[in-house]
Amino acid sequence: MASTIRSILVTGSNQGLGLHAVHQLGAAKDTLVFMGSRKLEAAEEARAKFASDIHASSSVVPVQLDITDAASIKNAHAFIADYLKGKNLSGLDVLVNNAGVVGATFEATYAVNVFGTVAITEAIRPLLNNGGAILNISSTLGSLHAHTQRPPPPIYLQYSSSKSALNSVTLQWAIQEEEKKSGIRVVSICPGFNATNLNGYTGTMKPEDGAKVIVEAALAKEGKSGVFFNKDGEVKW
Repeated sequence: MASTIRSILVTGSNQGLGLHAVHQLGAAKDTLVFMGSRKLEAAEEARAKFASDIHASSSVVPVQLDITDAASIKNAHAFIADYLKGKNLSGLDVLVNNAGVVGATFEATYAVNVFGTVAITEAIRPLLNNGGAILNISSTLGSLHAHTQRPPPPIYLQYSSSKSALNSVTLQWAIQEEEKKSGIRVVSICPGFNATNLNGYTGTMKPEDGAKVIVEAALAKEGKSGVFFNKDGEVKW
């Protein structure tokens, strides 16, 4: 009999969108949420603030995870694999690649938004159950179509191009999973312009509202693969 527990790893989850996504997922029934954070103590402190909202059938488990550090990724993989085994769960259902930065340089930005995201996904992929999902948190700023329009979107060269690269990876991972017939859907999600530390809290949306589209996708048992969408529907690549 298949487990009713939905197991989910969210990266970059001790603040901003990731924190609200974990909070909302933990409040849902039958979820096991791994709360990936570069600083374990930060995740533990954040979890404590919403611990009373965690559903009785669910768990939120902080995990030290720096997606730019190979040793951290290896240790997080081992911890998650052991935890799932201890709970008699066959694997992980969903990976939410939420970690992202607006770095001072191309190197710093791509290290997290592209290279780190690829590294954690490649490491975690063997743990994913067939029929699961890889959710890449992107931005409409990464839409190539948007940059053909006039007036164009604001220019954030490093950040926007890193999200374009992530979108390209999304499409190619989706093709790979289709060829494997794994049933794993791979999508890019734009949560909107949220007021977080990423943009100096200048965003026009509350992150607790922006997180809803991520939570809905993480809890969904099926859906399209190889698509880019936001709360209003599909976004042109």
